[in-house]
Amino acid sequence: MNRSWEEIFMENCGPNHLQMLSIASALALAPLSLLFLSAVRVFFKKRKMFHPLFSFCFIVLLLLYFFSTTFLAMRNITFTFYGDNYGQVERTADYIIRNSERIYMAINFFIPPLIAIGIIERLYATSLSRFYENSRPWMALGFGLVCATILVYIEFSNRHVIMATIPTRNIQALFAITCSVSLFLLLIANRSKSKSGRAKSALSERYQVTENLKALRIQIPIVCIDTAVQVMFLCSDVFLNTAQVLNLNYCYDDDDYLKKFATFRLIGFTLQYLIPFIVLFHFSQFCCNTIRRRPVKRLTPISPSPETVPSNVVTIRNVFGITLSGDDQGPVGQDVHFRNLYAQWN
Repeated sequence: MNRSWEEIFMENCGPNHLQMLSIASALALAPLSLLFLSAVRVFFKKRKMFHPLFSFCFIVLLLLYFFSTTFLAMRNITFTFYGDNYGQVERTADYIIRNSERIYMAINFFIPPLIAIGIIERLYATSLSRFYENSRPWMALGFGLVCATILVYIEFSNRHVIMATIPTRNIQALFAITCSVSLFLLLIANRSKSKSGRAKSALSERYQVTENLKALRIQIPIVCIDTAVQVMFLCSDVFLNTAQVLNLNYCYDDDDYLKKFATFRLIGFTLQYLIPFIVLFHFSQFCCNTIRRRPVKRLTPISPSPETVPSNVVTIRNVFGITLSGDDQGPVGQDVHFRNLYAQWN
């Protein structure tokens, strides 16, 4: 039995199917948006632990995740309640649906290049760890953001143009390859710095290497998750004609297009749930770990007691040769010095 094009479209991607997709997406995105907002808040309080450029890139990345999920959730929630007559009569709901999806795609296209810029920044910090502590290459960062903006504009402008899918795929592949290669080089550079020995390095270099280790503990998992999502959508676009952007034109030729699109999008949302949990796991006081490793619990207490007085007075000097505690202070002065150290480090 021959079916008309309208019947094929209504059967494959009718309003009921699109509304079910919007409901499922809204239920997945609302909690995810709140988690990203919590991750931004937690990391902002700990931003001074890292170099200003890394903190800036990471905060902007978390904000992009938050705004992309928020706008897409807004679009799906609006379509769930007002999508029955979408496109028939111009309404405020139609304006929200159309523009929320555009903003979501523009922000989502900007996430991979920002991740690549963040990895390159850490690679630069590792390679020039001796001088990077006091370096502020904001001009280089601005140039990278301008280049990324141009590529994202080209990708965003051609998102619905069928003949422009090849350059769009090439840009997505470029970002994925850049992230993977930069991450591989970063791991090699960081491993070589760690093997070279910190004892012979300058204090600023040792500090930078330690900061890199802290940053990589949160950056590497996020890079791997986002790159996996980008590669998944790139492969689905090449082999299954199911890109990250919903294209209803495929509903005429593929009976299962909407099912495949919903499956890949929900897999992407599930993987993105891991990103805020990683940040909260490392920084939040409510989670079971922090960015620093927990010290091994000592079997005997080390806190000084009021009754304990050092039997021998030891002369203690700082790195400048100035005496901090010695015979002139006596046992009581040395006991006060150790109490101050204990209070500072705990």
